[in-house]
This record gives sequence, structure tokens and C-alpha cells, in this order.
Amino acid sequence: MGSPMLVAGGEAVVPAVAEAVAVARERGIFVVWVVREHDPSGRDVELFRRHLYSGGKGPTVKGLKGAELADGLFIKEGDYKLVKTRFSAFFATHLDSVLKTQGIKNLVIVGVQTPNCIRQTVYDAVELDYEKVIVLIDATAAARPDIHLGEYSSFTLALLFYSPCQIHMELALVDSLCICLN
Repeated sequence: MGSPMLVAGGEAVVPAVAEAVAVARERGIFVVWVVREHDPSGRDVELFRRHLYSGGKGPTVKGLKGAELADGLFIKEGDYKLVKTRFSAFFATHLDSVLKTQGIKNLVIVGVQTPNCIRQTVYDAVELDYEKVIVLIDATAAARPDIHLGEYSSFTLALLFYSPCQIHMELALVDSLCICLN
């Protein structure tokens, strides 16, 4: 049985995420891995998920399988790992400071889950005045394809959406790849 936090469509996008990461690394683009790791007690988890954290065995407790990267994805030297406890990679983290200290103005967002983590991270990036926020459609996922694709119609016009065939071209236009993992 998989983790309660496992996104059904997530496994299918791992190759596209891995490709985006490989291209970013080849081009010297800053790679940020955004992961959820919670306190075993669940005290830092959203109220609606706290019931999943009993006896120190919540689905994304640091050190347990649910907090690990998917098979095929690896943090390498030079990458940056950011731990978050909410949907947005920016909420109550130091991501904005890390990016701006590095002079980063443009982002590519990949990962899961489109209606929660991806959407909130994208909205916050726009609110924080990142100049270009790109979402790779085929390197993001939701529990169902209709939910995933439906989310893109709700995003603002400030965003750009691309498919993997454009990964090489679009990563030439940015300075950071932000990988949001549930």
C-alpha cells in the first residue's frame, strides 16, 4: 500500500521531472528540491491532515518512506533542499530569500500536486514579483488528469506553460528550477 500522500498521477511525471533536472544541471541552473517533512507528532501539519499522524507514523515524517524522493530523483551536490510544511514552497520558509540572494528572477516549476502545492507556489512566486514563472505541464501532476489540466485554466495570465519538448529551450530562459514534491 502506498503512502496516503501519494499522488496517483505523480509517478508518471517522474521521467519528465528527471529530464528537466538533468537539463537544468547541464546548464548550471540552480535546482531547488522542495519536500515535505513533518514532525512525528503532526503538530506542524495542516489541521485537516493531523489525523494521519498518530504514534509518530505520519505519511511524511522525516526519515520515513513518505518523505523520500520518488525513485529516479536524486539531490546532488550543488542542488538545494528546502523543507516545507504547507502547500506553497514560499509559505513560512526562506525560499524567497535564498532565490533573491542568488539573484534569481525567473522560475520553472515542476512536481506534484497541481491543485495544491504547484498552484500555491506559483501564486506566491507571482505575488513575490518573480519576472517569469514557467510551469512544465507534463512534469506536473494531480490525482487525476482532469484535475491537473483543469487547474491550468485557473492560473493567471502572468504564467507560461510548456510541454517537455520545450524543456531545453525554456530552461535557457530561466535561472532556477523549483521542484515541488508533495
